[in-house]
Amino acid sequence: MKTIKHLTILLLLLVSTSTISQTLNKGFVKYEMISDDEDMAMIGAITMINYFDENQSAVEINMMGGLMITKVYTKYSNPNDLIMTMDAMGQKYEITEIKDKDATGNAFGQLDNIESVKYDKKDTKEISGYKCHKAEIKYSDGKTAVFYITNKISQKAMQNPNQKVQLEGYPLEMEITSEEGVVKIIATEVSKNLPSGSFIVPSGFEKVTMEEFQQKMGG
Repeated sequence: MKTIKHLTILLLLLVSTSTISQTLNKGFVKYEMISDDEDMAMIGAITMINYFDENQSAVEINMMGGLMITKVYTKYSNPNDLIMTMDAMGQKYEITEIKDKDATGNAFGQLDNIESVKYDKKDTKEISGYKCHKAEIKYSDGKTAVFYITNKISQKAMQNPNQKVQLEGYPLEMEITSEEGVVKIIATEVSKNLPSGSFIVPSGFEKVTMEEFQQKMGG
């Protein structure tokens, strides 16, 4: 249970405040996540899908071959009012009252915690059909990252006026290095087709606060 709690908080930190043409402003981006973090590595491949339109986003994370699915729902008009659902081997929770310390500071790669960005438009690669260029990032908490970003995808949530440093593009590859290890997230599919029901919170989940959820997961 403590492993599930740790993973849920870690993954929430990666996705919870994701508030950033032919330009794509509606659709989804599917990522594969790889990490040398022991807790994450033990559960194998992790898939992350970011669904978005001009008003909201929902980030779904699939682990353990579908045995654990977490989804975070965000409306751009109120990015701190998050809802997270989790289905962990039949245990289903709808989590609310997510505190700032759990909900902020990360988004896709801690976008609101960026201290500086150095762009290299000569260093390019194609990812999922989009030409991307390199961005080297330093965070205020000491983390570093290398992103490959495109200007052909525009998610409103990533354009946060409260960020000290704006990321000039949408990341399709992220490699984030910290004292805990390295997390690499790379896009495997980009689509303009937004599945129906992407932003609908499902029924049948036990409603709990984040504090209550943490207690259920072992403190």
